Amino acid sequence: MDDSLKSELVVKSPSLVVRKSTPPVIVVGLPRSGSSYLSHAISCLEDWFVFDDLYPYQKAASLGISSSFDLSLDREKLKRFINKLAWQLRAKIRFEENFYIPNLEWEDTFEMENELMKALDISPLTWPQVLEEWLMRLTVHCGKHRWGYKTPQDFMHMDELTDLFPGVKFIYILRDPRKVMRSFKNLPRVKTSGNQDGESRQYHPVIYSLYWKRAYENVNEFIKRDRAPVEIVKFEHLVKEPEIVSERLANFLDTRSSAKVALDKGNSSFKNSACRELTNTEVWICEKISGSYMQAAGYNLTHLTPRLSDIFDLMLTSATFGTYQFQRVVQDKRARASVTSFLKNLLKN
Repeated sequence: MDDSLKSELVVKSPSLVVRKSTPPVIVVGLPRSGSSYLSHAISCLEDWFVFDDLYPYQKAASLGISSSFDLSLDREKLKRFINKLAWQLRAKIRFEENFYIPNLEWEDTFEMENELMKALDISPLTWPQVLEEWLMRLTVHCGKHRWGYKTPQDFMHMDELTDLFPGVKFIYILRDPRKVMRSFKNLPRVKTSGNQDGESRQYHPVIYSLYWKRAYENVNEFIKRDRAPVEIVKFEHLVKEPEIVSERLANFLDTRSSAKVALDKGNSSFKNSACRELTNTEVWICEKISGSYMQAAGYNLTHLTPRLSDIFDLMLTSATFGTYQFQRVVQDKRARASVTSFLKNLLKN
């Protein structure tokens, strides 16, 4: 990276910012687990900027861009990939209310996009190179030197990402699955802003119990193989003792904590009023599917039993979920591929 570039100009540089590649940190977990707050906590460290909710692996796949695909041979695909990253940044600028974002105006992102296309006149060129160049511009603009991003579902792709980014580190955010489900159940029926993580039509107790179980299994299997460093952070600890967890994260990332990590009361993860609780049957489903893993993670079981009076609620949830997913699969080719991939990973042995 050229040290003469000033942070306020780096996002619009017509020259490459990355001279020597550095490995990222990737935050994984489940939606509604507090991963945005964790990303915010990491971005409060001295050297690190972590982009919250980016999905670069998925964006590349949706464009038919493999890890070995040479984007210098298809400038149109390169432009489309950069545009997808840029729109994610624009959503952050417009909608983010609680957590860390780069200090940029909406108009800056278009100039950044254009200048990045000019700078990336190199061959060969892969999407991980494009991602690093894009994120390092934001990182230096924020006065930082190390980069990372958050994509909760990337617990499914940790092996591939380790191959793509030698030296990568992962941080897995873990939360009581009953709290994850409760949070999802209480989302609005449709997405109402750019920073809302999901909507209640996506919720089903069976699916999210399996999802939580699969995430816990995948991460722990990956740790056993010792392919890359993984730090596990419990959401409950992060909320209760943010400064202590921040120090642990700083040690893991070879830096130091430079700012107090404050809880933002605007974050929906911390709102408890006017919330619908899980029914006894939903809790029973969760504990039946994930109980042994919950205990291994340190979460106590309630041993509730299902109730006949919960059947209507479960039937309504199932009908809403089924209708929503059916419409997605029929109407959107990318959603169809996403749902298929999700189910394969969810149900594999």
